[in-house]
Amino acid sequence: MDFGNTTFWDEITSHGYSITEDGTTFCEKQPIIVNSIGVWEKFLLPSRVGMVIWEYSLPQLEAVIVIVLCLWNFIYFLLKKIRLPVPRITSMMLAGAALSQTSLLPNDWLVQRIFFPDDLRPKVPDTLGAFAFVFYWFLEGVKIDVGVIRRTGSKAVITGIVTVLFPIFTANIVFGSLRETGGKNLTGVEYRTMIFMQSISAFTGISRLIRDLKIDHSEFGRIVLSTAMVADATGVCINIVAIFAWSDWRVSSFQGIGVLGYVMVLVWIFRPLMLLVVKHTPEERPVKEYFIYIIIILSFFSFQYLKMLHFFPAIGPFLLGLCVPHGPPLGSALVQKFESFNTGILLPLFLFFPMLQIDGPWLVEEVKKLRHYDGQMYEALTIIVVVSASKIFFTTIPPLLAKMPLTDSFVMSLILSNKGFVEMCYFMYAVEKQTLQAKSFTTVALMILFSSTVLPVVIHYLYDGSKRFICFQKRNLMSLKLGSEMKILMCIHKSDHIAGVINFLEQYFPLEDSTLNCYVLNLIELVGLDNPLFISHQMQKAEPGHRSYSTNVLIAFDTFKHYWKSISVELFTSISNPKYMHQEIYSLALDKQASFIMLPFHKIWSLDQTTVVSDDVIRRKVNINVLSQAPCSVGVLVHRQKIVSAQKRKPIFKVCAIFVGGKDDREALAIGKHMMRNQKVRLTVLKLIPGTTVGMTTGWDQMLDTGELKETLRNNNTPLEGEQNFVEYLEETVDDGSDTSRILLSIASTFDLFVVGRSSGMGTDVTRALVEWTEFDELGVIGDLLVSSDFPQRGSVLVVQQQQNVACR
Repeated sequence: MDFGNTTFWDEITSHGYSITEDGTTFCEKQPIIVNSIGVWEKFLLPSRVGMVIWEYSLPQLEAVIVIVLCLWNFIYFLLKKIRLPVPRITSMMLAGAALSQTSLLPNDWLVQRIFFPDDLRPKVPDTLGAFAFVFYWFLEGVKIDVGVIRRTGSKAVITGIVTVLFPIFTANIVFGSLRETGGKNLTGVEYRTMIFMQSISAFTGISRLIRDLKIDHSEFGRIVLSTAMVADATGVCINIVAIFAWSDWRVSSFQGIGVLGYVMVLVWIFRPLMLLVVKHTPEERPVKEYFIYIIIILSFFSFQYLKMLHFFPAIGPFLLGLCVPHGPPLGSALVQKFESFNTGILLPLFLFFPMLQIDGPWLVEEVKKLRHYDGQMYEALTIIVVVSASKIFFTTIPPLLAKMPLTDSFVMSLILSNKGFVEMCYFMYAVEKQTLQAKSFTTVALMILFSSTVLPVVIHYLYDGSKRFICFQKRNLMSLKLGSEMKILMCIHKSDHIAGVINFLEQYFPLEDSTLNCYVLNLIELVGLDNPLFISHQMQKAEPGHRSYSTNVLIAFDTFKHYWKSISVELFTSISNPKYMHQEIYSLALDKQASFIMLPFHKIWSLDQTTVVSDDVIRRKVNINVLSQAPCSVGVLVHRQKIVSAQKRKPIFKVCAIFVGGKDDREALAIGKHMMRNQKVRLTVLKLIPGTTVGMTTGWDQMLDTGELKETLRNNNTPLEGEQNFVEYLEETVDDGSDTSRILLSIASTFDLFVVGRSSGMGTDVTRALVEWTEFDELGVIGDLLVSSDFPQRGSVLVVQQQQNVACR
């Protein structure tokens, strides 16, 4: 049997596969040929032998991956440039929709031959996309903390139930018997499927949306996450009831028993085994590789098991992921190893190929029928519009009754109404099970694409997250009277910072009879979790058998509170993405009305102060972000003293406040005044006077500088309770940065702590020629000089920035 100039068997020999003329027989040589002998194959071999390079499986896969990645990244980049906050997954679907119409191109076009080869061989890109689909659901389950449900408030529970039940009730009233008999163009099953999928709020999709909108670390984002969790659980319950109601009781019973048995095996066997793995993994050590691979294999078995039960198969790996202990060492390892590769490389293939099924010419014809209120698209759009409108309306009411602002309530309803990846997966499964027509899928896919593209943009412009960190009061140390209540937020990133924070408080603040309120926030990087956690250790106690965060911090500050009973200490833990850690700090500072935030410097030195043992770039970015928009004053502490407990020894601590002029220097002077209330502190004010007046403060700022200096020096004449607690005042005239460096070097070994404003001397002769050598901008020019490797006798340095983000001055 001939194929042009070659025989059927020649085709098998050269191509590795062939099909008979009548299309009834397809043969493929085993093992299959996955790669060519080179790009010049067609030129080196006889003309009737060999294939074009993209006809082989591996080059075709590589070509598809490159085209898909380039296209969706281009779309994402373009939307980002025009400031449309469209999520990455939506960009992937847009890429698929854009290439879907290439199926209309002539068969001899290159794009057509790559994406739509006319042979019966298994499509490798489709297979890898299915692999990514299973992996996505499993990892989403791993990242979810089921404990969120236990911490959900009653308002979120009510809203979550209402947002699912009321749209279903409304649709049942509007469409009535159509749910059983079907309409002119849609079946009853399609009616029920569309009503259900438009009514639910999938937690995984919503959590990804608010993460893309960068509001997941806000209080509003946490409320939405809790509500979505309840809504998702409600939807699952309704789905189970619907299966029993609309299926044969024997089939539904078989499914129910199978799923229940699977859940029991997960809870009573797999979960304890994984906890045992975590228990036997040494602290700070990774889980053994073969445990991870076993769990991955189980996720694919679970997918096939649910598929065998004719249940939505993605539930299998998702439930298995929920049973994996979140966070380190197991959950974090799974996410770190596979999340980036799966989401960045494989998942676009899965989202791309379903969108190729969009039938452009059919859509054009259906749009023409809309004016006559007829057609399959009209029926589908009617369901979507009725259910979506009722969902938005009913979801807005509960938060509004709970005193949430109208705009925020409406935005919350839009977020819970958004459709995306999860709904797309379910509709694709419905098409595969032949409960949804391919033409109906075209309509719902288009609506999902519209929802996931337009709604994020609307939400972004309705909800202004930046305003939640604006402070309408002056919260700085300069505005506080001596002896009044002082609220300080102390941030800790690592265990190494604990000693520095405690020593700083003990040595430089009056703790015997203090009005100091300390709020300690331990910041932990979010890994292996989908939602950030904020734990108040006053409100939430660790339960036996559960992972305890911040153990070292809790023990250290419990001991500190026990010794210094006159001060108030509250401890918190924030587990969040480093990109948004500054938002957690802002929120707590606003909530506690803190006047001062103290951040640890990102570098840590050895005990002999000669070697840098830690240089964390991520923590540095957090500090820079906090300084940019903090709602109160901020200090960056470079702690480099030897660890000496003030409880055992009571030495004299010498503090030098460097003053040139400006609001940051005034704030540094203010914290020096508060330190003076500690009888062990001796304060020296070093005023650096520029040789010229270029860049110096004038007018009102100059008056404030003079007033703050006089207020500080008043202690010279009124020592406290007969103690030698006076302020030493020094003046030095400098002509350039070399003079400043010389003066500071001469007194380096005299002081235990230097306090300096971040903007101290900027633009004046004091820092001239030093600016070019500044390594850490967050410390300012003088602060950077004090922590440089050229500086001898390295004492501690506190760089202070006065409150900037204030709505009134």
